[in-house]
Amino acid sequence: MALPGAWPTLSPTGGCYSRRPKAASGSNFLPVPKRFAHLPPPTRTVHICSCGPMIVGMLVLRAARRPARRFWSSRCVRTAQRGPRQSGLLGQTTGMPGADVDGSTNAKNVPFGMKISPSATLQNLLRHYPSGGQFFLEALQNAEDTDRATHFCALLDLSTHPIEQIRPQQSVWRRRLQGPAILFYDNGGFRDKDWKSLQQIYNSSKKHSPSEVGKYGMGSRSFFHIGDILQIVSGSKYAILDPDERLSENGEYGEKLDFLADTFDGQRFVDAFPDECSPFHGLGHTMQEALNGTIIRVPLRAQQWAAESSFMPEAFTLERASHIFEDFAKAFSGPMALFLCRVSRLELFVRKEKLLRVASLELRPEPALPGKELVKVKEFLKKFETVEQLQEQLRQGTPTPEVLDIVRMEKITSPTDDKGQDFEEEVKEAKEEVKEAKEEVERAKKEVKEAKASGRTKESEVGGSSSRWLRFGRFFSLEEVSSPPEEVPFVCLALPLDGPCEGLAFAHLPLSIKTGLPVHVHAGFALEDNRRGMWRHAEDTDGSHRSWADWNEHIIGKVVPEVYADALTYLAQHEVMADADVFGLWPRLEAEKDGFQVVNKQLVALLANRLVLRSAGCSKMPVAPQEACFLETHTTHLEQLRADLQNLCEKAGRKVVNPPQHVVELLVHYKAIEKFDCLDAVRDILRLGSEEMPQELLSQILLALLHWAGKSFNSTQLEVLAELLRKVEWVPTPSGHVTIDQAFDPVAPLPDLHVVQQG
Repeated sequence: MALPGAWPTLSPTGGCYSRRPKAASGSNFLPVPKRFAHLPPPTRTVHICSCGPMIVGMLVLRAARRPARRFWSSRCVRTAQRGPRQSGLLGQTTGMPGADVDGSTNAKNVPFGMKISPSATLQNLLRHYPSGGQFFLEALQNAEDTDRATHFCALLDLSTHPIEQIRPQQSVWRRRLQGPAILFYDNGGFRDKDWKSLQQIYNSSKKHSPSEVGKYGMGSRSFFHIGDILQIVSGSKYAILDPDERLSENGEYGEKLDFLADTFDGQRFVDAFPDECSPFHGLGHTMQEALNGTIIRVPLRAQQWAAESSFMPEAFTLERASHIFEDFAKAFSGPMALFLCRVSRLELFVRKEKLLRVASLELRPEPALPGKELVKVKEFLKKFETVEQLQEQLRQGTPTPEVLDIVRMEKITSPTDDKGQDFEEEVKEAKEEVKEAKEEVERAKKEVKEAKASGRTKESEVGGSSSRWLRFGRFFSLEEVSSPPEEVPFVCLALPLDGPCEGLAFAHLPLSIKTGLPVHVHAGFALEDNRRGMWRHAEDTDGSHRSWADWNEHIIGKVVPEVYADALTYLAQHEVMADADVFGLWPRLEAEKDGFQVVNKQLVALLANRLVLRSAGCSKMPVAPQEACFLETHTTHLEQLRADLQNLCEKAGRKVVNPPQHVVELLVHYKAIEKFDCLDAVRDILRLGSEEMPQELLSQILLALLHWAGKSFNSTQLEVLAELLRKVEWVPTPSGHVTIDQAFDPVAPLPDLHVVQQG
């Protein structure tokens, strides 16, 4: 019995009710909360069930005044305070909806809620998402997110597989699945959370994770551009996602079985339905044992039944699949995998009569500073379940890893291998093809090695390419961001060590955004839903979109220039590459892109006082742009004397530098360096003593200066030059160098004038 003046304290646990801890007095009940003090005490307790020693009960109040049955919610307060309900039709007083006059209930709870159709949802998602080769990148990021996969493959299977020995249920559509398809493989394998995530259309388990790439894309949902059904094999499980319920029962939208444990008339799945297993043989899996990894197979949506699709009634033809696959193969020479931590080997295959590897890419990290590898960032992020937790720890000053490592990307683009299972009668021919292909690869590798020795990147349509990249990055402070989105505050650059590139923006994987920079930029950008762009400031940007735009503007306008400046400073002060190659990583004014000009402006402002240039004189000392000056030579004769002029100016106290023209233009445009011409240089040089300035060299300089003056000087400049020339003994004569006044004295001997004229 309940004691007067007390309420039982109940809470939901595991679907039943359990009593909270006892009050200090030893009673099983806690004092009545003040908000319920005006209510009469309960009359009785009805016990529903028993869970061991814990008695579970439900308090039944007087019919006229009692809280709602789900009293752990806020509804109990409102119901208790407003008293009994009045029926709208009869005006009867009832304790709760559906109650009889005496308080007993006769209502039956009927499930009621919003119904979500997978096909309708997919239709909306796919309409706003790229239909090109983006799904290859989605499959790659799924592999990366397993945190176990090191190998990724994509296969364009153009063959048609047998249809006799397949499951009889919905056999028409099962036969359609035996046609051409695109397959993705990784050696990471699915775990329980991956299977659950695959079933979520909007609420991906990766959404809040700071360490997973998939939060930036649409993952397996994008595969429905290709076909209506997904087939997944991982471990010993075989599952089908079926939004239009072509194969599954009403409301299930798919099916899943264990092809090793489940039996069919006493047979294993592979023995009972071998033809249904044959499409997975192309990547070496026969379903005779558990797969160490995951294969996702997407049969192409054929023209003849494309109209039957409720969410994408558009055929994905063989021609279209081949074209997209070729484009993706070409992209292998690009930077797509630069910011991945786990996946280090990528391969593309095509299968018709036989299986051929058409391209492969390998990432090989080179020794870096201990603890500075990119993978350390992912290991750090895995400590946090959500981005919110990460950001809170960063605000508290938690130490974060930095990135400073070098990775080599090696690509092979010619067919080199044959892993098929179904051309035993062509073994001899296949071996010959493989042998020839491998010989081509060896020749290509030799060319690549020779090219690397000369500082160039070698590429060939029938061979391969190799490139080295410096990855430089760090986390950034949140102090200047008022409302950060659910993104990781991290920026990393990839700087090519073999020559500049056409820079792209990345969110782990490349975006279709060109930055105009000669480096690639990865950051935790706030992306638009279609992953084609990022949020930027615009007149109609407001609400949360405004805060996302603020975040991206902060990254681009402040953080990227800081990381970029630190990277160029590091390269200028360490012998990672030649100075000329370092200057190739400086941005060019003519390449500026809308939205990224601010990077150049802020970058130059940061570099202005850093030792990123070198003196052009003999000392080769590091110089900051603000302290340096650049000598302009306006004629061919003066340019031929540049080295001598620079050395003499350095002796005279000037810090002369001579970087490439695009660097000079950048520094001058943003007012970070001083320019001076040869007339100013001569003024400095003439202050030197005769020991530091050979007379013969001085004569050559002044004669070249006169040549320029005759073409370009105005009257003021000519007067300045004349004044300088009158004071200097530079005119050669048989008896030595004399001033111009001495050389052209009207009473001077003719031989001396003759010498001057010859000079």
